[in-house]
Amino acid sequence: MVKSEYEIDRIRAAAEMADGMYEKVPEFLETAQTELELSVMVEAYYRKRGHPGIVPTRGFNLDIVYGHIMSGEDAALGSSSPGPTGGRGLGPFYSQGAGMAKIKSHSPILIDYCANINGYLSDSTRIFSLGNLKGFLERAHGVMLEVQETLMRLGVPGARARDLYQAALNIVEKAGLSSGFMGIPQGVPFVGHGIGLELDEWPVIGKGSETLLEKGMVIAMEPKVVFPGEGVVGIENTLLVTEKGLEKINRFPDGIRVC
Repeated sequence: MVKSEYEIDRIRAAAEMADGMYEKVPEFLETAQTELELSVMVEAYYRKRGHPGIVPTRGFNLDIVYGHIMSGEDAALGSSSPGPTGGRGLGPFYSQGAGMAKIKSHSPILIDYCANINGYLSDSTRIFSLGNLKGFLERAHGVMLEVQETLMRLGVPGARARDLYQAALNIVEKAGLSSGFMGIPQGVPFVGHGIGLELDEWPVIGKGSETLLEKGMVIAMEPKVVFPGEGVVGIENTLLVTEKGLEKINRFPDGIRVC
């Protein structure tokens, strides 16, 4: 679970790749009409810069290609994904991720696609929109940012994983967002996971996890909330455990990017 300086350097390089991709998304959205078209553009950006096109994943019934690029109500569907978001996908044979849905104005566009450089991963999510989102979606996104900032402050060496998860639940409950937090119809029982050579490594920042954080662990923290019929908002960043708390490795702004 604890990464070497070399591994951390490689993960930083992957995060830089992801940040560059997010910078290009507004340009992609000028021509992409569907989720699948946007997904192709994102993957092409990655592949041209050395992404091998695979994301090795530790989990049951998961493929090694991973990217959730979804929009509006189709992003807020239950699916075969064991994570907080699913999507319609292209059919029952692969019912998650991008589908043929048209990208609509004033609906959240979720881009969650691991960067991969020399086998090392960075996991992050950003929300885009064509025009402003409804007020309740913007407010919910703000609460997810509050969750992230709180866990970054609490995530010092020696902190217990389940205590961080409970801190997230406390914020969400106070904000009235428990329903839909980390998925539907029932949220997954975690808010973050380790990242390195695989997606979803240990430690798990989740219910019942007794793992104590150590300096040098790398965690993808992903508080998200799903609104059926509307979409998904939230954030994900790759974070490094330091003596002062969790250091954000990704640099692209966390707020909703209106295009």
